[in-house]
Amino acid sequence: MQNLVFNIAERNEKGKKVRIKGEVPCIIYGESLDKSISCKISKKEMLKLLSCPKNSVLSLDLDGTLEKCVLKEVQRNTFGEIIHLDFQYVRKGDTIKLKVPVNYTGQGFLESKGLLVESIISEIQLQGYPEEIPESIKVDVSELNYGDEVFAKSFAIPKTLKSDITDDTIVARVVALVSELQQQEVESSEL
Repeated sequence: MQNLVFNIAERNEKGKKVRIKGEVPCIIYGESLDKSISCKISKKEMLKLLSCPKNSVLSLDLDGTLEKCVLKEVQRNTFGEIIHLDFQYVRKGDTIKLKVPVNYTGQGFLESKGLLVESIISEIQLQGYPEEIPESIKVDVSELNYGDEVFAKSFAIPKTLKSDITDDTIVARVVALVSELQQQEVESSEL
């Protein structure tokens, strides 16, 4: 995980007023805080922040005080514009829950055999110390064949982390790129 610093400022005004000024309202919350902190971030800082891996530990410079946080939620309006950010405060020694994407590598080998990985679970929630949570979980599927299934037990995650799924959970399966029925239709149309 990366450790990056972004500038934010405490706010007293309502979110609508912050947005009119061209900034984005946000909040920092967490069990270790006495109360949530309402703040705001410039759009420029927000764009830099959003280019970081989803589960990076961020250092938010809140009016000169560094707050360690992770981005928990990005709220958007009906037009897709970002209208609010939620950060979870992370104190040293705290454990957190984060959703981590599952990336399947070696799909090109499967496609060359007319196969495809059908993802059943695209991300899992992990709980543990922020510095131990990976940015993504990589699963090599290049050696799989038609009908093979990928189980959660194949994930390479540290034993110190807890997952929201059990080892025997099926996370993906290998299917035909073109179904047998479609293949028969193609062959009969060629006759």
